[in-house]
Amino acid sequence: MRVRAKHLVSFLILFLPLQLSALTPTQAQLKAEHNQLLSEMNVKDAKGKLPDFDDPRMPSLLKHGWTIAGEWAAEYFERHEAPTKKDLDKLFDGFAPEPHGTKSEYGDFLEYTDYFFEGSAVRIGPSVYVVEASYGYWFRSGTFMVVGRNRGGHFEALWNIKDLAEKHYPQRDEIGRWMHLVRHAYYNGPLAVDHLLPLPVGTNGKARFLVNAYQAADGGTLLAQLSIWEWDGAEAKALLIDTYEYAADFGGFSFDGRTILIKTKEPLELLYSCGMCPDPRGTWRLRATSTGIENLGHHFSQPEIQWADHFLSKVFKGEDTSDLADKKARVAVDASPQDWGMLGTCRVLRRGQHGAFSIEVDAGKLTFHYILRHGKPYFTGFRFDSVG
Repeated sequence: MRVRAKHLVSFLILFLPLQLSALTPTQAQLKAEHNQLLSEMNVKDAKGKLPDFDDPRMPSLLKHGWTIAGEWAAEYFERHEAPTKKDLDKLFDGFAPEPHGTKSEYGDFLEYTDYFFEGSAVRIGPSVYVVEASYGYWFRSGTFMVVGRNRGGHFEALWNIKDLAEKHYPQRDEIGRWMHLVRHAYYNGPLAVDHLLPLPVGTNGKARFLVNAYQAADGGTLLAQLSIWEWDGAEAKALLIDTYEYAADFGGFSFDGRTILIKTKEPLELLYSCGMCPDPRGTWRLRATSTGIENLGHHFSQPEIQWADHFLSKVFKGEDTSDLADKKARVAVDASPQDWGMLGTCRVLRRGQHGAFSIEVDAGKLTFHYILRHGKPYFTGFRFDSVG
């Protein structure tokens, strides 16, 4: 009996993990259906290229894939009453093959030769989850959905951003942007979720969540979208949705439970920088309170760049700048060439009530002198020194 008991223990140690990780018949069916879908995505043309997102076959394949992913998530939650954060990060283990990439020769990132699937989820309330999922091999296209119990008490994908975006697309608004599915191009591509976070429940008792997404596209300056949503039990409604830009390798997102801080590349009116240049750097802050979302606005890391850009832009548009500078500075700007080229380094020469700074451009150097009036700069001097 002792020998048999020992063998039984060994058997259980080896066999039980396989049983616990075994797929349900529904999951096995969904996995098989999804593998077939991935196979169709990965059919290459005569030149050995995969279909791009603008291929006529891709929209229906992606929509089908996200539907299957929602069904998989619903089946998972039926079997797991209290999944941990780690469990939710691995929600789709077993659903699709693991992506296998190789390190790129062009930088510190992986390159893939086939379409793959990735996804995760966060819990935003009792039996309510937000699930994100994406497909890609070079650029990604993603979605997010709310999965919860239906009237029958079973888990189901109750809402999907793609369905809402389809209604908004004719308006070309920020919600409609989630329908965008085209070839990668400068500042033009599909959205993919970068951060998905639950937010504290509001005083109205409704669950809230945050989605930070980036627009998969070529170019060194990237477009991203931040949206904050409230779930009312049937629909997710946007409390805030807006875009921002950041330079590749210089972006950043953080949330301490109350304040959202995003590193940005701030837009300019007249001056401009190269696509890969991180300047003008800035930050965008928002605060999630119990009563709503407080937008604290965008701020330049070097406000001098914004001051100069606004002043120069108004001068060259022929607008009144008497409230921004004295006559001497206005005349000096008006007499200077307007084709300066790209923005370079900004150097603060002196801060305080009487300040000065310089901005390098391709054509030379712009030097500004100012005094502060009620906390705002009033320019008292301007000089342009050309290169050479």
